[in-house]
Amino acid sequence: MSRPCRALGVLALLVALALGMAGAAADPAAAQKPPRVVLAFLPVSEKPQEDPAAPPVSILDRLASRPALALGLLGATQGTYVQEQAFLDMTQGTRTSTSTYRPRTPPELAFYPEGRGALFQRWLDTLDRAETAPAEIHPGLLASLVPGGATYVGVTGRRQLEAIVAADRAGRVARVSIGNSRDVAQRALAELERSRFVVVGLPTGPPGGIAMDVLITNHEPGDLLLVVQTPPDYRAPQLLPTGVLGLGTPGGITSQTTHLDGIVAGIDILPTVLGHLGIRVPDDVKGQDITVGRKLSAGELQQLKERFRVLGARRFPALQLLLVVWLTIVLVGGVIADRRGTRAALRIGALGFLWLLPVLLITASLTPSKSNELALIAILSFGLGALTDLLVKWPRGPIVPGLVCTAFYTVDLFRGSDLIVQSLLGPNPRFGSRYYGIGNELESTLPLVLFVALAALLMGRGRSRTTAAVFGIAGVLYAGIIGAGRLGADVGGVITIGVGTAVCVVLLLPGTLTKKRIALVLGAPVLGVLGLAVVDLLTGGNGHFTRTVLRADGESAIWDIVQRRFELAAGVFGRGLMPFAAGIAALAIAYAVRHRERLYAPLEGDEVWRAGLLGGLGAAIAGALSNDSGPVLLVLGVFVLAIATAYVRGDPRLGQHDPGPGADGATR
Repeated sequence: MSRPCRALGVLALLVALALGMAGAAADPAAAQKPPRVVLAFLPVSEKPQEDPAAPPVSILDRLASRPALALGLLGATQGTYVQEQAFLDMTQGTRTSTSTYRPRTPPELAFYPEGRGALFQRWLDTLDRAETAPAEIHPGLLASLVPGGATYVGVTGRRQLEAIVAADRAGRVARVSIGNSRDVAQRALAELERSRFVVVGLPTGPPGGIAMDVLITNHEPGDLLLVVQTPPDYRAPQLLPTGVLGLGTPGGITSQTTHLDGIVAGIDILPTVLGHLGIRVPDDVKGQDITVGRKLSAGELQQLKERFRVLGARRFPALQLLLVVWLTIVLVGGVIADRRGTRAALRIGALGFLWLLPVLLITASLTPSKSNELALIAILSFGLGALTDLLVKWPRGPIVPGLVCTAFYTVDLFRGSDLIVQSLLGPNPRFGSRYYGIGNELESTLPLVLFVALAALLMGRGRSRTTAAVFGIAGVLYAGIIGAGRLGADVGGVITIGVGTAVCVVLLLPGTLTKKRIALVLGAPVLGVLGLAVVDLLTGGNGHFTRTVLRADGESAIWDIVQRRFELAAGVFGRGLMPFAAGIAALAIAYAVRHRERLYAPLEGDEVWRAGLLGGLGAAIAGALSNDSGPVLLVLGVFVLAIATAYVRGDPRLGQHDPGPGADGATR
């Protein structure tokens, strides 16, 4: 070939290279791979350590030792924990309490390889079970929405339950690679060249850490890596250590589902994977994208996990201790000063229980041991109760703990409810029903404490528009705080407070009871929910109410929500001693109504106290009828009213209201 021809050939090659580089620069997407996702499950080692004397290394510590990962915990299920359900919730992006399914536990799924893929035996039973849930539940939705399906990479000799997350709506896994534990990471990377979504079951022990490091080292820009502890075959609810790479600067993971730094939910996996792949997330999916927020160390996350673990176990011991201490105070008071001492003990005990809610925030901030927490609760509650009774004249005592309680909880809700979720009466995130704001127990107690405090504050004012306005304004503001998606996120609380406030207002307005006033009470729940909708839409609250009701697809979806609440309430009613407790609460209401003149004689017919107590009763009943915890709210509401009644009966004016032997032969 002549030199001119050779020169022309080189020039043509250079021009082609330049044009190719220019095209790549003009269209960067053409030069990059499409975004991909690897979801790796790291199991807890079931083998003994090489050095038995060495402290065990937790999954959380193993993830924290990889600084490239954003660290956090993942709430596995809602309600009772089941291993298979944890995997299924990740594929669904939506979940409900396991108690609403029929049957409650999912079928035992069996993994069977088939050609290049695999299928799960009894998957049809899983679909049938999902149809019984009062929500739009679609097992296998995640992989069904990924073009080409998902790929599963696992280790020989295991049940391969991790592959559930890679199964589509028919229970099939598009591609499967089962092999040696030593090359699982390499096989996963190879499959990632063919599939945009790869689920990996990592090996246990050190090989799992090595494989995880290979995936981290070979992570490419634009890809997403999620490493989650394999949901274990345990019975207790789980918060699974989780690490994420590919969401930006390493920090702590969070989501709009939880509003908690370091905590996400299992249903957040689906929208996070689909969002990263550029696939539209269906409207009926309730999970939210995982994002990077404030970083929490492994020690802080472990402390949070341990705190959530003990909340449920300490509730009844704390209540039992408080009742025993109160009984002791009553007996000691009676021995020392007979009726005068007994009545003082009634006042101190009642005020102590009203102080309980703010005291629980104090102990939550300290995260003490069980014995220390129970002792602190008893000492602080009854100590503050005695001090209040000493400094504040009866019947004004409830003003102080009531207003302090309202202020404490309002401030913490604006702070993100960090202390509330760690308190003994908080929402208990470990069970997955609610991760922030207030729980059902607080929903039925906070408004009643407020009503009692307002009754004590305004006692003697009588029925007037001003008094009614004070109750009305306080109730509306508190309902907004408790219900707003950015704060308390409790639509049931809006209904509870709304009805209670309406009852108080109607009873305090001058004039007779009219049809319009009755309509106000009956319409209060609707007005409250509409007002909450406006608040959430204006503030972008994106709370549970916004995602489930405001975005519900038609009347049938809303009816499903209502049906689910009643089914959950019915389940609570039939559990343990709840039928007995609910029956006692109903009898207590009947007794108080029948003997109200004698029982509340120390108040001398005060209209404001009457309105506050009846408003509290209306709130308790409304809460029981509108909440998925049903009878729990009624029992707790009646308990608060019983405490207020005990304080009223602690009238220090000795003998003034004690009649002689009456028709019933009893003293008041």
